[in-house]
Amino acid sequence: MSRKIDTSAQFIEFFVKKGHYLVELSENHFLNREYKKSLELLSQAHTMLEKGGAKAEAENVKARFNDIKKNYLFKQ
Repeated sequence: MSRKIDTSAQFIEFFVKKGHYLVELSENHFLNREYKKSLELLSQAHTMLEKGGAKAEAENVKARFNDIKKNYLFKQ
């Protein structure tokens, strides 16, 4: 008598919330001029948002990642 509980919706919600948290944390590091840490967190956020199915948000995060990498990373 095995009952399976479908937790997929909870995982999707977790991935999206974790992605949003990582984006917020990344912005904090960006404001403190910690660009490498900011890029690392944005990369993780992109992965989480893709796992959560938030493709449009993931693309926005990717664009922000590329912007920081292009404009700030090598200007220290």
